Amino acid sequence: MNFLNDPDFLDLISAWCENKSFSPTRRQELLSRVNQDADLRKALANEIEMAGLTRAVQSGEPRWLDLEERLGLSSADKNDFENEVWKKISSRSLPPENKIISFSKFAGFGIAAAFVLALFMNKPDSTHNQVAKFIRVEGPLAESREWQSLEKGEEFKLAEGMVELAFKDTGVHLIGTGPLDMTLVDKNRLFLREGQIKLVVPPQGIGFVVDTFERKFVDLGTSFVVQASNLGSRVLVLDGEIAVGDPNSKQSMLMRKGGLADFGPNGKISPKSTKPSGVPDTRIDASSKGPKSLLGKLLAFPEAGTSSPVANDASAISRFFLPLIQSQFQDEQSISSMKQGHPLRFRGIAGTYDQFPQRYNLSPFSAQHGWMAWFHGKVSPPRKGKFRFWGYADNNLLVSIDGNPVFEGSRYDSHFRTELKVPRNNHPALPCLNARAGFASGEWFEVGSNSVEIDILFGESQGHFTSSVLLIEQEGVEYESTYWGQPKWPIFATEGFNRNETSRLRNLQAHMEEKLMGSFSIPEKELWAVVE
Repeated sequence: MNFLNDPDFLDLISAWCENKSFSPTRRQELLSRVNQDADLRKALANEIEMAGLTRAVQSGEPRWLDLEERLGLSSADKNDFENEVWKKISSRSLPPENKIISFSKFAGFGIAAAFVLALFMNKPDSTHNQVAKFIRVEGPLAESREWQSLEKGEEFKLAEGMVELAFKDTGVHLIGTGPLDMTLVDKNRLFLREGQIKLVVPPQGIGFVVDTFERKFVDLGTSFVVQASNLGSRVLVLDGEIAVGDPNSKQSMLMRKGGLADFGPNGKISPKSTKPSGVPDTRIDASSKGPKSLLGKLLAFPEAGTSSPVANDASAISRFFLPLIQSQFQDEQSISSMKQGHPLRFRGIAGTYDQFPQRYNLSPFSAQHGWMAWFHGKVSPPRKGKFRFWGYADNNLLVSIDGNPVFEGSRYDSHFRTELKVPRNNHPALPCLNARAGFASGEWFEVGSNSVEIDILFGESQGHFTSSVLLIEQEGVEYESTYWGQPKWPIFATEGFNRNETSRLRNLQAHMEEKLMGSFSIPEKELWAVVE
């Protein structure tokens, strides 16, 4: 039974993926349907399974607990939640092969996009058999026929040279090199027998599947490379993440940016490497301060082996700052024992921060517990009005206005997120760096003619490496948008950027837009002035 056009099924998927709220009446209707309709329960469980459950349970996002209970997926031990789900689902029959496509689209875009998808799927199309259009073909094959498009189920072979394709509707971009042998199953799926292909998947193409004899590779918002031969298959994740399924098992695994693995015909898996984000290091000068700079402190715990009350707590860096936040940044006692580096000059937060503490004289420090930058001062906006922050950080990001947190853009496991409960909206359809939940946005706050006190906390819970972006939106202002529809909100900045800094920011901007990791604009007249 096909539930793709069933509004109850779509709402249940939205509840599971996004923790979407409904009225009490509608909630009871859905739960009653789940209780009474065994086919619906099975379809829902299958969608969860085929989407790559690891993505869901590791996202840190809440689930609709009543729905969990109806599906038999709740677990007292949240650390074993994934195993519990797999155990419960393993007794159910496998879904049709194309199920994973529909759920992945739901997971990436929410229920509104799912309805749009359904409308398109039901719309008559005279060219419905066309799967992909040729952009270019190079090599001996190029002259053998006039290449325009490939149809559903058509096999494509290339002895040598290269081919570039754009898939219909989804916008998936493929570059393949010969020798190449693949079949385009449909506009969301292909089977690769031999050769190497690189795929760049825009948001509307999330869920695209590449099958080989050994594995099923499912896009979760990424670009990746797949190789196939008689020796097995290999995958390299360039950006984002993919779900990897085993055709002989219901289990799946998640691979993230930088992940490289070989899959032999005998079932052997050989992971090769994992590397950090490829987001460029902006290296904005944060040391030499100007006459009206917003200043900050760089804080960390002493290096491992010295006295520390948090020897085994990787999240201590955020936990120790909670009392400071709760005191409206008046009581610094909780951080008084921390090591302090050189004073910092706030220039905006955008890009990758690698070896940041070492640059600003915080070494040696405990990489086990990470570091935190705290910026404080009085600022006034370029014009009065209502504002809100956008962004994300891996791991910690929080902004307070007049002592009250108005934006929290931390990773799911940050104590800022789990304990402060700052109002936050996640936007899965708007990608942001490596955030599976997309951009986060905060509450609107109003600033008049007077200045406001601002506190910005930004840092890493463990290690040397982090990435983040902090943007600002003013209500009623029109911003340039990316081609996938994200407004390019400006970087929150209190000073202009010099030529070298601007060049690095433009490089970061181009990288993010090319890799579909979000975007921003570089402010020139949208600067917040620091008030002495």
